Amino acid sequence: MKSANGGATVYAACPSGRDRPPCEFGAEPLIAIATGHPLAPKVEIWRCSICGHGVTRPAMADVAALYAQRESHDFLGHDSSWVQLIKSWWLSLEARQLLRWVDARPTLVVDYGAGNGMLAGRLAARSPEGCRVLALDFFDAPPGNLGRADYMSFAAAESGTVQADLLCCFHVLEHDDDPHRMLDRIGALLRPGGTLVLEVPNIDCVWNPLFGRACANWYVPYHRLHFSRTSLRNLIAGHDFEILAEQDICGPTISFSLAQSLGIKPGNLTFLAGILARPVQWLAERLTRRPSALRIIARKPARAAAEHQGSAAGAPDHGEQR
Repeated sequence: MKSANGGATVYAACPSGRDRPPCEFGAEPLIAIATGHPLAPKVEIWRCSICGHGVTRPAMADVAALYAQRESHDFLGHDSSWVQLIKSWWLSLEARQLLRWVDARPTLVVDYGAGNGMLAGRLAARSPEGCRVLALDFFDAPPGNLGRADYMSFAAAESGTVQADLLCCFHVLEHDDDPHRMLDRIGALLRPGGTLVLEVPNIDCVWNPLFGRACANWYVPYHRLHFSRTSLRNLIAGHDFEILAEQDICGPTISFSLAQSLGIKPGNLTFLAGILARPVQWLAERLTRRPSALRIIARKPARAAAEHQGSAAGAPDHGEQR
């Protein structure tokens, strides 16, 4: 791996597309942030002037150590009963909408990077009879909140037996330095013709300037990548997926950013503040077209799937950085 631009990795190709020119990161980082994390106490975010894609540096070869003991905010599991009730209601509505993207009656739905298990549990409750819902994450032991959903570690899922009709990947792709490698792994878990619903934070979120280094969308060192509309679209299209829809998502950015600003863990009070601020948040994101998160719904074409798998067997890893 070779570095320039003050430490920003020089990609063999733009991380948002395999056949695109190298990113231009310039001479200065977009922002530097002290994280307080022992594995990466200080990081910089560098942004490409061509596609708008951002990268967290220094790079990490293996991010799994960041999530030991499920201590990051991605595994919130100590909500009060009223917070759990609201989240369960909201995710139940979300699950119903997600299942509508499957053309036929699904037999397998996957939640990739299941976190605390709540979405997988709601998907299982909403899925038709005979449909299995499978939650995937780093760990051998499952999280709570799974309900009727099953659980499997990432390592076990890569055996080739998982072929999903619908795969949901919410706020996962930004947690790895190599988006091509991760998207290849995700795509291998989808059957030909299967549907991928992928969501990531937006590097151009309207709240980034307001909260500055405390904005939840940065969330370093855990967020390794920071997607723009262009870089996310190019990445998906460059992996043989047919893009069906692109959506702007109003996420819990206010709640998490308040917690970051105050130096506390997200909890009941910040959750309540986020709910109260949500009408203003939604309106601001709608008017500026700078949402908290970006979502893409895409289909894995049947014809391209076999070709891609055949070429990948003998080809070098396109996600390699040098």
